Amino acid sequence: MKRLFATLALPTALALGTLSLGVAAGPAGAEQAHATKKAHTWHGKVGKLNETIGTTESFNLIVGAKTYVVQYDAMTHGVMGSKKSLKVGALVTVTGTLTHSTIAAAKLSA
Repeated sequence: MKRLFATLALPTALALGTLSLGVAAGPAGAEQAHATKKAHTWHGKVGKLNETIGTTESFNLIVGAKTYVVQYDAMTHGVMGSKKSLKVGALVTVTGTLTHSTIAAAKLSA
């Protein structure tokens, strides 16, 4: 009887156990990675000032060969004095989180 249990039930239980563990750990790992986004800092030049959409303003930031869209609003900490300091070709430092090619700015410095 013990041998029958060892040959049939044990491998089946292990297989089912590993399947349920993989399914449970998959989405939780993805949520954890999403929740722990860290802020980074980029230094570059303003390429183009985009139109204001509601309360969010944006501009293109050129860093080396890459171009990012930086979105900022009234809650963004600005070290630049006023938004009039943002002009095409101005050197800026942006601290924020990157999603695809869009940076949600937490701090702007020009």
